[in-house]
Amino acid sequence: MPAVSHEIGALDDRLLDDAVAAFYAAQVEHAHLIQHLAVAHDLNPVDLRALKFLGAADVDRTPKELGTYLEMGTGAVTALLDRLTKRGLLDRVRNPDDRRSVRIELSADGFAIVGTLRSAYRAVLHSSLPRESAEIFIEFTGRMADAFRAASTADVEHTTGK
Repeated sequence: MPAVSHEIGALDDRLLDDAVAAFYAAQVEHAHLIQHLAVAHDLNPVDLRALKFLGAADVDRTPKELGTYLEMGTGAVTALLDRLTKRGLLDRVRNPDDRRSVRIELSADGFAIVGTLRSAYRAVLHSSLPRESAEIFIEFTGRMADAFRAASTADVEHTTGK
């Protein structure tokens, strides 16, 4: 009986390794897509990630939230915001609840770039996701996002001792 359990475990490890390899291959191709779209819009990939973050929720964000997401310090975030503001892709708006702080909102041009990215994602999913698997995919990617968040939080707690 233990030998069978070991074989099942080995099969699970092999399948898990195959899943990791497939996920890694998808990440590599996603990075290529992001690089391609960034270059097409005369941006660098970090600029595009910032726009994607700002366009992901229907709320204005703060520079601090953007810096936390991008894991950048205040000086780098300020330079990024200056660059994107100069390009007309976002606006800094006074926070009506706290006049000392600003909120960041995408401009129409910023939303257009985020729309291009979303269209690319839609095309990829349309060509690769069978309709009958869409709900499973949505549930799976949500759980995966939660697991990544937990893993990164655990990693931060482990490395910082917090």
